Amino acid sequence: MKSMSSLMAVFLMITMSASVLAVPTDYVVLSWSENSGLQVKSYQVVDLPENKYQLKSPPDRGGYVSLIDNDNMGDTIYVSLKNERLTRSEHHGHEHIDGKYIENEEQIFVLKSPHNQNISVQVFNENQRKVSPVYRLKNLLENVTPKTSNSKQVGGLLDNRVNLLIMGDGYTSAEENSFNADADAVIDKMLTFEPYKSYGQFVRFNRLFTASNESGADHPVDPCGDGVADPLAPLFVDTGFDATYCTANIQRLLTVDSAKVFTAAAAIPNWDAIVVIVNDTTYGGAGGSFSTISTNVAAADVFIHEYGHSFTGLADEYDTPFPGFPACSDTGGGDSCEANVTDEMNAADIKWSYLIDGSTPIPTPDSGAFDNLIGLFEGARYQSSGMYRPKRVCNMRTLGSEFCEVCQEAYVLELYAGNFAGQGQPLSLIEPASQDPLIASVTGMVSVPSTFKVKTLQPTHDLNVRWFVDDILISDITSSEVIQEFEYTPTAEGLVSVRVRVKDRSPLVDSSRFAELPFFEFEWTLNVQALNDLIFADGFE
Repeated sequence: MKSMSSLMAVFLMITMSASVLAVPTDYVVLSWSENSGLQVKSYQVVDLPENKYQLKSPPDRGGYVSLIDNDNMGDTIYVSLKNERLTRSEHHGHEHIDGKYIENEEQIFVLKSPHNQNISVQVFNENQRKVSPVYRLKNLLENVTPKTSNSKQVGGLLDNRVNLLIMGDGYTSAEENSFNADADAVIDKMLTFEPYKSYGQFVRFNRLFTASNESGADHPVDPCGDGVADPLAPLFVDTGFDATYCTANIQRLLTVDSAKVFTAAAAIPNWDAIVVIVNDTTYGGAGGSFSTISTNVAAADVFIHEYGHSFTGLADEYDTPFPGFPACSDTGGGDSCEANVTDEMNAADIKWSYLIDGSTPIPTPDSGAFDNLIGLFEGARYQSSGMYRPKRVCNMRTLGSEFCEVCQEAYVLELYAGNFAGQGQPLSLIEPASQDPLIASVTGMVSVPSTFKVKTLQPTHDLNVRWFVDDILISDITSSEVIQEFEYTPTAEGLVSVRVRVKDRSPLVDSSRFAELPFFEFEWTLNVQALNDLIFADGFE
């Protein structure tokens, strides 16, 4: 039996966690450039669960913004800028992705910070060095009139999903059904790819329709600066987010106004990622802060690849040169490389060595004979030599291809590592407030069965579910059910602990890394009383 004090501590921890409420939050769209400094593009006050928007430490790579709360003992939170510095033009090519990167003159991003707090803001570059003075957020907002917010939380405090917000541009008010059909097509395409297929239930696909005055996107000139013809040019249309082809003289680089997109996205402010679908059938798209794609059937491949960058943090695996791209190394002397690329050639030290068969040559020949094997293939991260990828063909090298095993594993690990849940916590395999009994302290009777249940966030494969009574393992099963149920019949009076533990032993993660996957628990305190104590408690005879 557990002591009353230890069990009450568990109960208090659970109830305090559940009591966190949504709080007014400053939703500020900002731009940063060395020439113009930090400027406000728009400002709204929205309701978000406390801590939903907070990174507790600087990101591992890329630029970021630090926010110091001077009213709260100098607590610091962070906003990553790793995807804001560049616009990616990545499209179908002959042997691999036809990729180009454009450095943005200004970086557009969103701060979600506690409302009306004394916040200090400072910008750090991709080398994580200070590049701005310290700004006071109150001073930046002093002469800005807040926009009226009609925001709504999807999932609210019990939100336990990655919120992927699908937006549209170039759809008139009469074309909302078309937008929904196009969004359905993108979702359906995404869920044909592993690892997205196995973890489809972990993503909430939210939609936000914004009507434009006219359909389509701008087609500025024929041919574009890259020499690619555009039979629709010149064509200019009035759309909500100013969608245009031929950005940076690349005909297939379809972009929208980031500040306008982020401002509109405040309507569903707890988004974790955004994709904008442009109502134009000409092939095109872009990556960066968010993905932009046209309705062309092949353009969804751009989004699926870009999500590998923006969500999972994967590197490109093609070797088209990109001068000046920040270097990485897994052999020391700088930032480590992304999960799917390396400069390490020693077979025992390759970070995905546990997936490499002992008979596979290192480096691995670029030959079809090794198509289905994990190895060390030269050519990745914009370098034709000295940088290696795990598999000969992968989605991070060739649009439309499957993700390799290393990339799939990285996605699963990121799902559990990120703070995507409603209160700034990791996703939980035990759905919030799904436990039955709901409260952690319950009463039972000797010799009378008590039933305990939780609802689980279920991938397409089974979860490992364990039930403990007073820390003794009673049941250990794999389950594909959404409701996990356990019945316990006490044999003596006193306090009994009943605990459920759920863990994902994912087939997309090598068993050698299972320890990196968290487990999730809920614990009840069962106060067992004698049967006659309850029957005669009110003097019944």
